[in-house]
Amino acid sequence: MRKILVGPLWFVGFDSLMEFVAFIIALAVAYQAFKGYRLTKQKTLLYVHFSFALLSAGLLIDSLAGFLGILARTLRGAVAVTVVGYAIYFLAQALAYGILIFAYVSQTRTMSTASISLWITPLLGSVTLQAAQAPPIKLLGPLVEYHPVSEIVLLFLVFYITVQTGLNYSATKDGNALLVFLGFLLLALSHLLFILTPVGAVLFVIGHVLQLLGFVSLLAMLLRVTSSK
Repeated sequence: MRKILVGPLWFVGFDSLMEFVAFIIALAVAYQAFKGYRLTKQKTLLYVHFSFALLSAGLLIDSLAGFLGILARTLRGAVAVTVVGYAIYFLAQALAYGILIFAYVSQTRTMSTASISLWITPLLGSVTLQAAQAPPIKLLGPLVEYHPVSEIVLLFLVFYITVQTGLNYSATKDGNALLVFLGFLLLALSHLLFILTPVGAVLFVIGHVLQLLGFVSLLAMLLRVTSSK
């Protein structure tokens, strides 16, 4: 018999609320990135805009699905709504991080076409597999799902971006570069904690807090950039 819950019972609903706040911040990041693109015509900012527009859409859908799951009259209905919401959220995040990786690869030109294909083929296979069937979930308590495979895929994507932003900061020692590195590092840690949630329910809570702080750090960087123009 499957158990149902991953996070603390008292956190049910708060995770959706935090995702809604993260949606607002991600949307603000998308707006500021587009504003920066219009001012500087830097193509990287346009990629950031599209990426965070996707992230914000995924966060909004998953957040609303969580709220609807709480209001559902049956457990089966609650699980169905949250699974669909998370599936859309996962695809949006995978595409968003994929856009950012493409932006970094295009900017640095350090990877050959062959190496890019070899690196991205298994990733696309994983994304296709996730899209073809509902994300594997292990329910450890009411309404809160555990998605280890999809979170590992997202961690892999964000980790690559974190490494690139870390290398950029080590080369420039720029304050804005530090905020970008810190933002993606926090996002990577949040996905790691989501994977490790069965070790301790509090890790699920900390993961959501780190995710929120990661988006705040990225928004702070964009506000600094656009305000200085």
